[in-house]
Amino acid sequence: MTYSRKLGIFVKIPAPGQVKTRLVPPLEPDQACELYTAFLKDLFTRLPRLKKLSGTVFYAGTDAGNLTGLIPDRYALRPQTGENLGARMVDAFEEMLTGEASSAVLIGSDSPDIPLAFIKRAFQKLKNADVVLGPAFDGGYYLIGMKRPIRPVFEGITWSEPTVMRDTLERVRVANLSLSMLPPWYDVDSAESLRFLQTMLAAKKITRADRLLHTERIIERFVSASRRNDA
Repeated sequence: MTYSRKLGIFVKIPAPGQVKTRLVPPLEPDQACELYTAFLKDLFTRLPRLKKLSGTVFYAGTDAGNLTGLIPDRYALRPQTGENLGARMVDAFEEMLTGEASSAVLIGSDSPDIPLAFIKRAFQKLKNADVVLGPAFDGGYYLIGMKRPIRPVFEGITWSEPTVMRDTLERVRVANLSLSMLPPWYDVDSAESLRFLQTMLAAKKITRADRLLHTERIIERFVSASRRNDA
């Protein structure tokens, strides 16, 4: 079934040395790949709880077959196109906001425990705003939503820098667009954010709420192996 609300998810095809490279070290390339694969499994276990929206996975990489078993059949698969991240996001919004589509939200796959309530709230906020942004603690954003593709919002941005959110807000201001903000969240792309994720996993284990079982198992295995090596 096709819905007017569209959710896009940017993913990378898991391959050692191609994903979570900023976590190497402390992880080895194959461990970083295992961790990212666990992120995908947990994220796509949780996302089906969001109702009445259509999902599209936009992937970067050459062998989409490596996503088999990770992405549910309900999601359309599309390769990312564009010379930089901004161009790829514009293309994704143009893909999603066609026909009778009324709004679209785009997230990444670096935050497997992104609160689903934030995604729901983004769609609600788009009823009265041109752009919705979810700021990330690293200076970027973990979510962006629009009702129509707005190319200037993505132009002239130096991506993967702590100035991304600040520069994006300036583009929104210059374009005289209405804006709504979500609470801040985090991406797991550094040793510090990985430690924070471990803390969150421990809390979820105690409360038994919304656990990330695949990620939990992988990290516990890494920790156990590290302790054996240190013994």
